[in-house]
Amino acid sequence: MVAFVVGSLLLFTLETFHIIQWYRASVWPAVVFSFGLIVHLYVFKRGVREHEAFLLLPAAIALWMGAFAFSQYFLLNDGTMYVLAFTIGLLEWWMFSHEAWLKQPLLFCFGCSVVASLETGEMFLPLILSVVGIAAYVYRTKNERANAH
Repeated sequence: MVAFVVGSLLLFTLETFHIIQWYRASVWPAVVFSFGLIVHLYVFKRGVREHEAFLLLPAAIALWMGAFAFSQYFLLNDGTMYVLAFTIGLLEWWMFSHEAWLKQPLLFCFGCSVVASLETGEMFLPLILSVVGIAAYVYRTKNERANAH
């Protein structure tokens, strides 16, 4: 991970000072996506610890922003992408940590992402969001009930 960060900074610095002329706008979604993927692999390989679950928020934002910006299938505007990526990050953080206070911001962001996707005319996206949200809630409730006994 350190090599990735150092390499990205070195490449950015060399390009900024015009030592190399290598800039394409299509590269940065791949870099952002890679950062999110690396952090996810790091967290999940070690086993998700409750005090490290907050790392999933920026990792999910980077992963999904890179995926949405790279994708040709999701034609989302910027506002919808930001809200949706933040909602997915909160969902991961809430699922893998046992923080009860995250439920209210998650539900607020979930509602905002559904409204933002309806505003842009994406009708299929709220259906997917609803299914994922309901499945996550059922999974979490099932685990809480199993741990209560």
